[in-house]
Amino acid sequence: MKGLELAMKRIYHVIINPVAGGGKGQTVAKKILSELKENDFTYYDYQTEYPNHEARIVQTLLEQHLLQSFPESRRLGAEEKFPMLLVIGGDGTLHHVINQLHAYGVDYPVAYIPAGSGNDFARACHLPEDPIERFWQIVQTRSPQLVPILSYQDRIQGDRQVFMNSLGIGLDGKIVKKANERSRKKNLNRWRLSRFSYLSVAFSSFFKQKGYPARIEFNGQSITLAKTYLCTIANHPYFGGGVAIAPQIALNKPEFELVIVEKVAWFKLAHLAYCVIRKKDFYSKHFHHYTAKKIHLVTTTQEDTQIDGESMGTRCYDLIVEVTKQTFW
Repeated sequence: MKGLELAMKRIYHVIINPVAGGGKGQTVAKKILSELKENDFTYYDYQTEYPNHEARIVQTLLEQHLLQSFPESRRLGAEEKFPMLLVIGGDGTLHHVINQLHAYGVDYPVAYIPAGSGNDFARACHLPEDPIERFWQIVQTRSPQLVPILSYQDRIQGDRQVFMNSLGIGLDGKIVKKANERSRKKNLNRWRLSRFSYLSVAFSSFFKQKGYPARIEFNGQSITLAKTYLCTIANHPYFGGGVAIAPQIALNKPEFELVIVEKVAWFKLAHLAYCVIRKKDFYSKHFHHYTAKKIHLVTTTQEDTQIDGESMGTRCYDLIVEVTKQTFW
């Protein structure tokens, strides 16, 4: 079956975050909706109107459309039309969509067109930067593929989430918290300087972040740290719009990388930043990299935390992190 013939059997349900990337989501969405209309594809579009609105949209779609066709949505030779879930937005938008699917206990295939400020997941997947090229790549894809992602369970709060990029406690959590402040990020994204929204607050965060105690268990060993500066669990190399914090991990591997930095003297902080930006952190004795499929992480002080570039607030953690999966077109 040719790609275009297969595409005609799909009903595209398009979730759009218009404010992603400082308005880039709206611009990309207009291009994609125009392609859908001009090619007579059947589609419905839904725009988010407030934070985490995409989760509510997914809930409605699951109950009214998607679950009725599952698992037929995976079947190449399905005779009837089936719904395809297409997401246009940034890493945070995709994060909320995937988490709502997993909350229902269903691995429903997702098509994704990046339109955010960081787009780290798209970068790790080597997706085309041109949204039209990415759209036709989706159209011509004949079957979805499983991609390893990560999940955590917090034994203090009792909550569970999945994530595609990274979860970081300490420095990167503080950077994300500051960079995601609305006034700062809005102004920077307006000039397409989104990467600098992270770099501009990194300097002050380097000096404000204090060392914190942490205990980490993985691969049959236990590590106790008195002054943890950064602890990041990464599913692929990128963080903060292209900074390679874990350059040797690949998205297609069923494992993740644990990156640990201990607190150092203030005059060494600039060198640490240089190592990360220049992808030379493997040559620094202050960086520790471990590969695992499951870890147990405990912190006893309240720390800033980020997940997929979204701030999780400030609190203590008792986390179990392990590999899970999600299907993507």
